[in-house]
Amino acid sequence: MTATPRDASATIVPLGRNLGAELRGVDLTRGITPPVIAAIKRAFWANPVLVLRNQRDLGPEQLIEFGNAFGYIAPHSILQYRHPKYEQLSYVTNVKPDGSLDEYGYAKRATDWHADGVFKAKPDCMTFLYSIAAPSVGGHTEFTNMYLAYETLPEDLRRRADGLACFHKRGKGWRCTAPPPPLTEAQKATGEFEGNVHPLVITHPESGRRSLYISAAHTSYIVGLERKESDALLDRLYGHAIQPEFQYHHKWQVGDLLMWDQRCTMHRAGGGAPRDEKRIMMRGMIVAELDAKRAAA
Repeated sequence: MTATPRDASATIVPLGRNLGAELRGVDLTRGITPPVIAAIKRAFWANPVLVLRNQRDLGPEQLIEFGNAFGYIAPHSILQYRHPKYEQLSYVTNVKPDGSLDEYGYAKRATDWHADGVFKAKPDCMTFLYSIAAPSVGGHTEFTNMYLAYETLPEDLRRRADGLACFHKRGKGWRCTAPPPPLTEAQKATGEFEGNVHPLVITHPESGRRSLYISAAHTSYIVGLERKESDALLDRLYGHAIQPEFQYHHKWQVGDLLMWDQRCTMHRAGGGAPRDEKRIMMRGMIVAELDAKRAAA
């Protein structure tokens, strides 16, 4: 079954059972106009993992224009992957600038389930990735639906989760196995990476739906619980959240522009790409709140 947005030329095609959709009939290379952005936003509110395929030859300026239509694009904390000219964008890549294999980017980066920026005072609300080079096999990005994770919790567990809060710190998650590279001394001095507390269950400002808000990579503990009790409860919530039926695994094609809502999903790198095949994407992370009501007007 397909759903058609207000723009009759655009069609939404579901990709997964409970997550993932493709928006067809939109070509950003022909212009990132207000009607095009409005159509994308309407599709995105209902589909928190959304891909626009065949967006060939988009440059950094066009990606920044696209991102700016949704809010403020925050520079990534891993300096080595920032775009050399446009700091708002960064690379997700398995290739170093000299063409050699980037071992961290190939085997370790983002392999833990997480939501971007949960450790910030104002976390990321959306991220987009644009595929420049894609491997023939593997290299998927995996997503899980945190709306459903919350809505399908056993009643006793849902009641327990409501009202709790978690402390999050970059790379200090209770299940973090592949922490990000260390911060520079200048970054540490800003005080922006000391960690922050957010509710364990959040209400999406646009949909009104509630979702679990945890991150294996960055959620350190539940506030007010002993560490053993906190770990046990987080393990139980995490195990429920990553059930296969909640997931969508995106197989990349060159020209894919994939966007996802950080407030109701977790994601991770799936791995499995051949070591001699490139996997290169440009990324933007949006931290300002998205305004669905204005987009739909």
